[in-house]
Amino acid sequence: MKFEISISPIRIAKILAIVASCFTLVSIILQYARYVFNYRQDWINFFILDKELNYPTWYQSFTLLFCAILLAIIAAAKKVDSDRYFGHWKALSFIFLFLSLDETISIHEILIIPDLRSAFHLGGIFYYIWVIPGVIFVLIFTKSYLKFLTNLPRKSRPLFFLSGLIYVGGALGMEMIGGYYADLYGQRNLGYALITNAEEFLEMMGIVIFSYALMSYMNLYMQNFDIRFNILNGTKPQKSK
Repeated sequence: MKFEISISPIRIAKILAIVASCFTLVSIILQYARYVFNYRQDWINFFILDKELNYPTWYQSFTLLFCAILLAIIAAAKKVDSDRYFGHWKALSFIFLFLSLDETISIHEILIIPDLRSAFHLGGIFYYIWVIPGVIFVLIFTKSYLKFLTNLPRKSRPLFFLSGLIYVGGALGMEMIGGYYADLYGQRNLGYALITNAEEFLEMMGIVIFSYALMSYMNLYMQNFDIRFNILNGTKPQKSK
C-alpha cells in the first residue's frame, strides 16, 4: 500500500503566517495586560515573544530549521548538477541551522555584557553590542551573495530580497531601535514591549516569505517537487526476472 500527500508552498506559507500573526496578537494582549493592568501571572511568559524557551521561540526555531532543511535539499541537487553556486546553498543551510539553534539558546546574547558595553561607552542604537558584529556579518554576506542573488530566477529573486530585507530589518533594525529606547527608558514598560513584538513579528514574517521563496524555487528548479509521505506494506520489492 502506498499513498502520497502533496502540500502547496502557498498553503504552507499561509499556515505559518497565521501562526506568526496569532502569536504576535496574543503577546501584545498579554503584555498590555501586564503593564497596564499589572497582570503578573507566570504562565503568560510562555506566549511573550521576547521571552526564551516558550511556544513562540520553538515556533521560530522550527521555521528556521525548516528553511535549513529546504536549503540542504537544494544544495544536494545543485551538487549533483555541479552548479557553481552549490557552496552558497550549502553555506546558507548551515547559517539557518545556526539561526535555529540561536533562537533556542540565544547564542548572540552572550555578547550583551554590561561591563563590555561600559568599557566601550556604548549606548543608543548600540546598546545591544551584538548588533555591531551583526551589521558586519550582513555587509560581508551581502557582498559575498550579490552575484548569487542576481543569478536567481526572475520569479524567485524579489522574494529572496524581500524576505532578507524584512528579516534583517527586524533582527537588526528593530533591535537597534529597541536598544535606543531601552537606553533611555529601560525595558520594563509597554513601549519597549511593543518594539520587541514588532521585531519578532518582522523576523517571523521574513522567514515565512523565505520558506515560500525556497519552496517556489524548488518547484521551478526541481519541476516535480512536492512533499510526500509514503506508506509501504512491508513486503520486499520483487526482483525482475
